[in-house]
Amino acid sequence: MAYFLGCQSKIDWNNQVVFLTGGSNGLGKSLVKELLVMRPKLIINVDIADNDITHERLQTINCDIADSTQLQSVCKTVIKEHGTPTVVILNAGAFDAKSLVDSTTRDFRNTLDVNFTSHLEILNAFLPGFIERNSGHIVSIASILGELHAAQAATYCASKAAVISLFQCLRVDLKHLHNARNVKTSLVLPGLIQTQLFGNVKHSKSSRLPSWLTDLALPSINPNDLARRIIVDLNTRRTGDIRSPYFVHGASWYYHLPQFVLDILEYWIGVHDYIDHVKAAIKKE
Repeated sequence: MAYFLGCQSKIDWNNQVVFLTGGSNGLGKSLVKELLVMRPKLIINVDIADNDITHERLQTINCDIADSTQLQSVCKTVIKEHGTPTVVILNAGAFDAKSLVDSTTRDFRNTLDVNFTSHLEILNAFLPGFIERNSGHIVSIASILGELHAAQAATYCASKAAVISLFQCLRVDLKHLHNARNVKTSLVLPGLIQTQLFGNVKHSKSSRLPSWLTDLALPSINPNDLARRIIVDLNTRRTGDIRSPYFVHGASWYYHLPQFVLDILEYWIGVHDYIDHVKAAIKKE
């Protein structure tokens, strides 16, 4: 990878203003650490939680991004004080582990507001500036669960599927409607990340296969490694998808398999029992 090989960056980080949501925990916190290594002009972390990282190049704004009024106000303030950011990373996420029977429209709305509607609000605020100068980079953290499914994860899966579709439409709009081909986009489709959102529970916890085999076939991702991979795309100004680990590349053909094969695979992998272990782990915390 260019990042690890010391390849010369295609952007001047000293002039970059990075706008990041959910940078106080998990992948977002790893991104903040990796971004600080690049020494951008400023990182603006928008999160409902406080950040324990302090740095002269880091500004944390406390905001509930599910609240459109709050989020719009933050975006307007950022533009007024710093101009349109040059890098936007849409990372904040929420997960509500419930079956469809137990989920209410309010549950769906709350998850969608964090995982999807916040993307719309931020894009509406910053896209005009990106298009006008025809430069910058927009990163969206989706999930492979936007293409696959799991029991007790309907609200999360639906919200991530919406993000994937939104981002694909964004690319087409930038290229064909606005001729903003120098605005780069990265859609991140990770598998299981070792973060508090899923209670740091590995796939092997619910699998009926030997633990070593499950961990080999379905490894979870270290957030620091994924953050570095995202920095690679920012450094090289690459537009495209980031899929990690390797098994998520097979998501596109997964549902072409016969249903009985899917049933067998999902039984042995224990994919639909996984959320029970996540709920138990989070409850202990």
